This record gives sequence, C-alpha cells and structure tokens, in this order.
Amino acid sequence: MTEQNAAYGQASELESFKNAGCTMPAFSESYVPPTPEQVGQLIKAAGWSQRQVARLTGVSYNDKGSTTVRKWKTPKGKPEHREIPYSAWRLMLLAAGVVSISDDQAGL
Repeated sequence: MTEQNAAYGQASELESFKNAGCTMPAFSESYVPPTPEQVGQLIKAAGWSQRQVARLTGVSYNDKGSTTVRKWKTPKGKPEHREIPYSAWRLMLLAAGVVSISDDQAGL
C-alpha cells in the first residue's frame, strides 16, 4: 500500500466513527460509552501505539506499552477489563480528528 493509500485507509476508518453513539458528547441522549473493540479500532485507525495513547491521555506506560490502555481494549467480562474514562476517550477522538471542540460547545 502506498503512503497516500495508507493515509486514505486511515482517514476512511476514522470517518466510520463519525455519528456513532460513542462519539456523541456526554450530554447527548445518543451517547453510549465505547466498547473495548471501538477503543482498539480508533487506536488502530489513528495509527497510534499503546505508548502514544498513554502519553496523550496521561496514563502510565513503559517501553513495552501501557497496561492501562491494554485494559481499555480488553473485552468486557474479562477480569482485566477497565472502562475507558470519558475524558480520555474524548481526548483521543479530538486528537484523531473525529470530533472537534465546536461539536461539544454546540450543546452548551
């Protein structure tokens, strides 16, 4: 895949998040928390490593990645699973360009 096609592939994957319930502002009646699969999909579509996500969201990490980020991607029902905080999820969506600050301000 060429760089241009790779960038297009990432852009179209990120585009698929728009208007999903997990990308709505928290005050929206349509908001639903992201699933672990959606967390993983966003990370992959943005081309981020666990370490990059950890640095962005302010959680701990080491050379191998981040236990916290891994737990956000762990399927529900597994003992290691942890829900991603809304603030971390929203920051990831903003950084990936899926949502904008004006999306949030529109409902205030």
